[in-house]
Amino acid sequence: MLGVLLEYFSYFLALFLVLVIAYMAVRLRSLRVDLQAARLDLERCQLTLEISEDVGRFGSWHLDARSNTVKWSDYVFDMHERRHSLGHPLLENAIHYYHPDDRPMVQEAVSRALDEGVDFEFRARILTENGNDLPVLARGTCQIGGDGAVLGIFGCFVDLSTPEERKLK
Repeated sequence: MLGVLLEYFSYFLALFLVLVIAYMAVRLRSLRVDLQAARLDLERCQLTLEISEDVGRFGSWHLDARSNTVKWSDYVFDMHERRHSLGHPLLENAIHYYHPDDRPMVQEAVSRALDEGVDFEFRARILTENGNDLPVLARGTCQIGGDGAVLGIFGCFVDLSTPEERKLK
């Protein structure tokens, strides 16, 4: 009897492996469909955000506390009149876009946010790549890790310029 069982064991094992592989293939196909749906949702959300930013005259940004890089949305690049090919600026360079009179306030707000996790909101002026003066409202909300450390800051800019000021550019 034991001999017969051992003889058929390899067949049962092969059948079991075929069934497992078939299940994995079906599951993988299902995950691919789910991933494609998630990608489409992400693209829709991205497009909605881009349209909203353009209509609402605001842009979003994120400061990564580890790399000190500020990632800008397309509208923030446009507000700064900065070419996308220059890439995302380091924090020091992003602060340099502010009017010299506003930089100390901006540096203080960002430092407090990074050191203490304090959110901020202020009005300031950005000096664009083309030398234009752009009034903005800036907001920043801290991203806090599980250990309480600040991982970064999520924020937005609102273009406060008037239609008349925009025509002069």
